[in-house]
Amino acid sequence: MKRLKHPLYRMWVRRHLVKLQGGFCCYCGRSFTKRGATSPTIEHKKAIMDGGTDDLANLAAACLHCNQHRGTQKNQSKQKAAQKTSVAAP
Repeated sequence: MKRLKHPLYRMWVRRHLVKLQGGFCCYCGRSFTKRGATSPTIEHKKAIMDGGTDDLANLAAACLHCNQHRGTQKNQSKQKAAQKTSVAAP
């Protein structure tokens, strides 16, 4: 399994995922543009920090807006869960 760190491989993966999805974001369904909020990004279905991998089966193409919004949501939910466990602990 290749890692997404190599720029040429990352570019190929992004194009491949966009083609597989018909040019639409996996979350909002908007069509991708070359620049701006609806430009395609690589999204991990199961985040690396949650044990996900860079395997193609775990990747999807999401627009920049949705990808950034999802990251914010995940971080907030992790912070809330951490607060609940720290409050619940004696």
